[in-house]
Amino acid sequence: MKRGRIFIYLALIVIIAVAAGAGYLWMHRTPATNQPVATPVVPQTTLVDIVTAGQNITPGTLITEAMLSSIQIPDTALVQGLFTNKADVANMYAKYLIAQGVPIMDSMVSATAGNVNLPGSTWAPFIPQGLTAVAIPITRLSSVAYGIRDGDYVDVIVTMLLVDVDPTNQSILPNLSAGITAPGPDQLVAQISSVGSRAGNATLDQTLNQPLYLVPSEEQRPRLVTQMIMQNIQVLHVGSFPLPGEVASDQLSPSTSAAVATATPTPAGQTTAPVVITRPDIITLMVSPDDANTLVYLVYSGAKITLTLRNPNNTGPAVKPDSATLEYLLTQYDIPVPAKLQYAVQPRLDTLLDPTLPNDKTTTP
Repeated sequence: MKRGRIFIYLALIVIIAVAAGAGYLWMHRTPATNQPVATPVVPQTTLVDIVTAGQNITPGTLITEAMLSSIQIPDTALVQGLFTNKADVANMYAKYLIAQGVPIMDSMVSATAGNVNLPGSTWAPFIPQGLTAVAIPITRLSSVAYGIRDGDYVDVIVTMLLVDVDPTNQSILPNLSAGITAPGPDQLVAQISSVGSRAGNATLDQTLNQPLYLVPSEEQRPRLVTQMIMQNIQVLHVGSFPLPGEVASDQLSPSTSAAVATATPTPAGQTTAPVVITRPDIITLMVSPDDANTLVYLVYSGAKITLTLRNPNNTGPAVKPDSATLEYLLTQYDIPVPAKLQYAVQPRLDTLLDPTLPNDKTTTP
């Protein structure tokens, strides 16, 4: 009997524990999933019209409303510089080529005619504001033996020949003398009877005590002068600028591959291709507009222009040197004038001849 009661008590305890657990789970159950879920609020998108090119518009064209079109974009994509009204673009001028369908920005148009930004050359942006580029001819002697390169700084020296001229006739002195025939009964004006020799000067011979008329024995001799006229001028380019699609051919480099340090022997019966080196004959300088006019005048006047190479760190103030003339050379360097002697060198020397240098002619193997 006692054992049966113990089993009954145990069964009741189990039933009570299960009931308590079920009640706890019922009290903490998960809410039903069929409840409505809140949906996020999507902001309303506003579209705006922007002005586009309705056709291809070439640079410099006066834009009309008929050339324009429009597209819609979100207002959040609208950036500064875009136009939303065609009237704001009409009567403006295109600065660039505007392709059809491209949105028009304020940097693409101008209110001034002729304000056109064409592609231009790749060299023009290197010219500083206020300067201009001008090309002058060069030789091996006038270009520091071809030692000048792009970006170098040079000084410009000019050498000229000066002569005296008649202000009225603008002809080289001395003038020619001529005889005049007095007008006769049947003539209204005097006539030139003959053209004589060069006009000279009357002088009194001290030995004979007789007046003489001295006539020049030759044409007037020009007077040579040399002066440095420009300093600290930067070089834009040495040689000719290559055209689009063209390779520069006047640089200081062989047209064929240069030989290596150890020469490769040529097989028997074969000849090596000659190495042809093209030397530049022109240089482009960046100067002020006034200096550009001066250089062009000197080129066409026949003056000789020589360039000297500067150290790029030599940026001190320009020092104007003295002009070189015959008188300056004799006095500054104490050059004596040779005395008239009773002997002279043979053969007779009337001009100074340039020596022939080995590198004057390019030899081919």
